Amino acid sequence: MTEKEFIFDPHNKVERSYGYCMFFVSIISFILTNIVVTKIGPPKNVKGDPWRWNNLFISWIHAAICGTWDILCLYFYPEMLDDLVHHINYFTYLMIAFSTGYFVYDFLDLMYNGKLIANWEVTLHHIAISFMGWYHLQMKMCIAYNLIALLPEVNSIFLHSRKLLRGLGHDTIYHTVLLLNIFTFVVFRFIPITRVLYGLFTDYYLVPKLYFQCLCAASVVLTTVNIGLFLRLASTDYKYYKSLTSKKKSLEKQAVNGNNNKVE
Repeated sequence: MTEKEFIFDPHNKVERSYGYCMFFVSIISFILTNIVVTKIGPPKNVKGDPWRWNNLFISWIHAAICGTWDILCLYFYPEMLDDLVHHINYFTYLMIAFSTGYFVYDFLDLMYNGKLIANWEVTLHHIAISFMGWYHLQMKMCIAYNLIALLPEVNSIFLHSRKLLRGLGHDTIYHTVLLLNIFTFVVFRFIPITRVLYGLFTDYYLVPKLYFQCLCAASVVLTTVNIGLFLRLASTDYKYYKSLTSKKKSLEKQAVNGNNNKVE
């Protein structure tokens, strides 16, 4: 079987040029967004490196767009789940192009600001996602698999909101976002990754051997990064709730002592 035979339909109506146009438009759009966000600057009560706030906010914008787009893809084209390798249309194809453009942009942003090593897990994640996204655009295959692999962006909406709200100090909303973050992490990260890993054993013969090997490597990277991220989140949130409980008990104790010390 030649590499061309792996493509779903060499005569399909999806033009590769549209995908690359969206890819470059995405990169340019996020660069312009970065310029605007940097010029506005972070809120006055946010402390620390301004670049981190800007990068996080732009990541949240991408997550909101990509996560919503991804869910719409599944809603409008549920038949893609019947064939994750061969499904393709403009709506799903362009979403892959848009998201791949963002990850390339963010990699360039990390490199420009000298953050690649300090954020090594993000760097590895972006390299894996960008390579696979580009390959799918070029070969016009496994688009639905890529959509499944991007479902974690739904969780990223709450993951980034969690960090943004912590910087702003909105405690009430922050508590709700923490719970939504854990729930969506399990549903939109672990379940999609499990489906992709399952596909490595069921659909390996439908794709080129070299691609399959690269996909295995990328899947290992993404799985490792997500497990590490979940453990870090669980540890941080546990410490947060522990400190919150201790603070509540301390306030209750002070209230009781205050009542006992009142003069009748």
